[in-house]
Amino acid sequence: MINPVFAGKHPDQTQIRAWVEQGEILSLEAILQRHPLGGELLDAEVEWEDGVLVYELKWLDSNGHRHETYIDARSGVWLEDERDDD
Repeated sequence: MINPVFAGKHPDQTQIRAWVEQGEILSLEAILQRHPLGGELLDAEVEWEDGVLVYELKWLDSNGHRHETYIDARSGVWLEDERDDD
């Protein structure tokens, strides 16, 4: 079971893998199938944001813009996308 006591911390790979295997969170593969990014994935992390376990995806779109996208790790809901227009 996911314990929000660890909010603000990055879970380690072993814990993330266990949550995926237990069906507590979606795998990165499942997230990317639901939400094709349309660009190149640069980095992916699982972290706590405001008490919610999220995937933080950093990626480049086809126009070269950097994005930081947050997706709920449990439900797969797209929460936020920040685009760097520089």
